[in-house]
Formats: sequence, structure tokens, C-alpha cells
Amino acid sequence: MNNDERDRLVAELLERPLERELILRDAELTDRERTELAGIVETADALWLAAQGAPALEDDPVAAMLGLLPDSECRLDSAALSRVRKRARLSVSDVAARLRERGWEFDKSDVFRWETRSATDVSPAVVQAIAEIVGAPVDDLISAPSLSSLPDHVGAVRAHPLFAQLVDRWSQARRVSRAVATATLESRMLATVHRGEHPDTEQLLRSLDALVASIEQADRG
Repeated sequence: MNNDERDRLVAELLERPLERELILRDAELTDRERTELAGIVETADALWLAAQGAPALEDDPVAAMLGLLPDSECRLDSAALSRVRKRARLSVSDVAARLRERGWEFDKSDVFRWETRSATDVSPAVVQAIAEIVGAPVDDLISAPSLSSLPDHVGAVRAHPLFAQLVDRWSQARRVSRAVATATLESRMLATVHRGEHPDTEQLLRSLDALVASIEQADRG
């Protein structure tokens, strides 16, 4: 890769952030060149964020990819949590302690609130962790999803047949439930607004496909 080709790819990666994984995958590059380009773009992103201020958590695509954003597709149900926890013979303190062992900063007052008042702020990644702690499927812990509040372009992707395939692939690659996989990919789409982007259905599907493919490749590696 000569300097002109590198500059062209860097410019393309910066101009089309939603399609970065696809661009890097399709380019004829060595592993070293891909790593070099990824580092350049990461540095450029860091400089951009330093100038603009870091995006709010709800606008952060990395947080979305990790399942750290609350989502209507995978919303913890208070009554279900209480029922399943008791069935597992665990106390509120037990659940909180086991979450802390996994790196989550919650205490028994958080778990008590989730059971008695509100659990709308619990992210899919935490729901997945709770399900593993209590030994129950994620579907036993979540409320029925409400899709009416989704933006039109996200709803169109959700309704597309290819989206279900992407959910299955993400679920297998990340070893999470389909509900968590759906919520994570949905949040990734919603997080694109942090750069003011308005991609159409095909663009979003291509971006998600590239993202899933990159996770699958990392998993195989």
C-alpha cells in the first residue's frame, strides 16, 4: 500500500464511519496494514472527540456495541426478576454481590429498586449477566418489547428479513441471547445519530453485516 492509497483509505474511513468494518474487510491489505489504518482512524476519532467533547453514553456506538445502553427490546421486568431470583434461592444481596464479581458496580439497593420500582435503566448486558446468575433464560426476565417508539429507519431495518439473520449471527458470536443481540444491534443503529448521520435501510444493513462479520472474525482468531 503506497502513501496515496493509504491517504485515500483513511479519508474514506473518516467520511463513512458506519462502513469502516466493510471498507477494511474489502480492501486488499495485509493484517499489518489493517492494524495501521485502524490506529490512524482511532487517533483521528480521539482528536475529534477531544475537540467536540465525548458523546453522551446514549450516543456512543462503542457502548451500543457492548450492550450497555438500555433498550425496549430487552427491558428487565421487575416482577419477573423478583420471581426468578426467589426461584433461584438468591437474596437481593446475593445478586448484587455476583454482579460486582463480574465487574458491575451495583449494590443491593439497586437490585431492590429494580424489583420494586423501576428497571428501565438496566442495559441488555446487565440483563444477560443477571440471567446467568439466576440460571434462567433472558426471555424469562424481560418485558414484551415495544417497537412503536423506534425511528422509522431503525424500524425498517428491524422488519427486514436479513436483520433476523444478523441477530442470530451476533447471538452465536457473542454467546448472548437473541433478545440481547437484537437490543445491541438496535442500539448500535440508534447510536449513529451522534454524528448526525441518517443512513437508509440498505446502508444500515451493510454496516451491521460488517460489524457482525468483524466480531465473527475476531471470535475465530
